[in-house]
Amino acid sequence: MGDTKKWVVLLAVFFVAGFLSGSVHAQTKLVPKIDNFILFPDQSGSMYMTHGKLRKVKMTLAKEVMFKMNDEIPELGYKGALDLFAPWQAVSDPAVYKRNTFGEAIAKIKSDQPIFGRLTPMGPGISSLDSVLSGLSGKTGIIIVSDGAANQGPDPVATAQAIYNKYPQVCFHVISFAEEPKGTDILKKINGIGGCGVYAEGATLLADQAALKQFVKDVFYTTAVEAKKEDVIILRGINFDFDKADIKPEWQPVLDEGASVLAKNPNIKIIIEGHTCAIGTDAYNQKLSEQRAQSVYNYFVSKGISASRMKTVGYGESKPKADNATEEGRRINRRVEIKVVQ
Repeated sequence: MGDTKKWVVLLAVFFVAGFLSGSVHAQTKLVPKIDNFILFPDQSGSMYMTHGKLRKVKMTLAKEVMFKMNDEIPELGYKGALDLFAPWQAVSDPAVYKRNTFGEAIAKIKSDQPIFGRLTPMGPGISSLDSVLSGLSGKTGIIIVSDGAANQGPDPVATAQAIYNKYPQVCFHVISFAEEPKGTDILKKINGIGGCGVYAEGATLLADQAALKQFVKDVFYTTAVEAKKEDVIILRGINFDFDKADIKPEWQPVLDEGASVLAKNPNIKIIIEGHTCAIGTDAYNQKLSEQRAQSVYNYFVSKGISASRMKTVGYGESKPKADNATEEGRRINRRVEIKVVQ
């Protein structure tokens, strides 16, 4: 039985036996979708021309979106590399992704270069990915940032298909700054190879933070909801007499049932927390709360529960559950809680 099921069983049996549990919480965990990624911007001449609608040099826009994306990528242990194409240039070799280091690599990309004579050998650039992919293992996301203006060398779509055939765990993702239908068509065809890629318009990612966050999530990670491993169980009906820390005989059936559940679930560890009402000094109540926690601890030890699975802590009067102004409230506050930590 897995830990989560054991936790559920523990709660259920304690409830039946006379324990009162707080609500079960959940927490979200980020799970990486990939083992590696290659950020792959186009540095051809057309990327150093001004975008007709956005009125900025396309490489400037590309760097802006890459910086924004970098701010959103969680550090989940995957390797990251930064390489340029048209012409090919390795900026940052594969290494465990760290946001600050990767931001420094993006900053090295030139924002201004001569346009004349800089054609777009997109096919050869994609083919050069082989030199990086050959040293990686697992799933790799290739994020192409380009306007798709291929005008030299072999067909970039066929070249990307050849890369995928050799490395079937590759996904081609695209951030497009295309202004011509031909460029859009090339980028979408590359993006469609393998059926796993994500396509986004660069202008959209720059203007819409939610879209940018979604793009990063779709490429880099997913979320999983898991049970929180720590919750509090209040021992219902076990409320100590004033100024007392002894275990009453009538509590034994409830404690025995709890000990039985712990014995059957050896992976579970607990913290036993003692509490008091507000009558008396802080120092006295602190010591009394520790004695109450220790009493339950000793009882479980006497029933064969390993001391290594349990810890005790006293909170004195600092965490009341009820109003200390009434006798009933004070009775409720003279209690012990059990916190499940594994």
